[in-house]
Amino acid sequence: MLNKNTPKYQNVYSQIRDFISTNKWPLGETIPSEYELVDYFNVSRITVRSALNLLANDGLIVRKRGKGTLVTSNFPQASNCFESLTQKIIHNGDTPSSSILEFKKIINNNNTNHFENNQQLYFLKRLRKVNNKPYLISNAYISYKHAFGLNKNYFSEHGSNQSIIYILTNKFNIGFKKNSQFICAKTLSKCDSSALQKDAGLPCLSQECLLYNHTNELILVDQNITFNIISFNLLNSK
Repeated sequence: MLNKNTPKYQNVYSQIRDFISTNKWPLGETIPSEYELVDYFNVSRITVRSALNLLANDGLIVRKRGKGTLVTSNFPQASNCFESLTQKIIHNGDTPSSSILEFKKIINNNNTNHFENNQQLYFLKRLRKVNNKPYLISNAYISYKHAFGLNKNYFSEHGSNQSIIYILTNKFNIGFKKNSQFICAKTLSKCDSSALQKDAGLPCLSQECLLYNHTNELILVDQNITFNIISFNLLNSK
């Protein structure tokens, strides 16, 4: 129901945003055309375009020539967040997918030097794919106390390519303030070689992203093993 006390384009924007946030229009899917939206909301095309521009500015949709308008995020992108790998792949016009290789609760014992020793963490290992081809191995370490109750079902609920950032933001109400990224060269381990369909011992990249909340507590360390340089569009808070 459109609210008569607010501009029409804002009403359309709010309703489409609700469709996206509730997964009525899921991540990666094409939304109805401008003409279909005009008929659905009974508004002018200019009104629809104004609403779509707001959604694009929020990072919720992207327009692709020949493909239509795609949903690229389930939540607005604030200036202190970064674009997840899932969103970036979709922005590039490709199709993301992934499979969970391992998920467990661990006690940090130098698995990552960024969290405190003996801190309780969740460990999530995934094979990320682009257009069904292996792209990288993701080793994510997540603060247990901030994401208490996290389990595999959170990722399978909307597909195993669901963004960790989306889950932590929308399911656990975690607001992020800053992040940082580190890149170094290494050799591909035997355990990761088969998943990536590459020979063990080949030179590869280890890209590590750290994400903090508004009280500067470390929430997530995502270590990616890949042969591709990943730009996460880091937007650090000042």
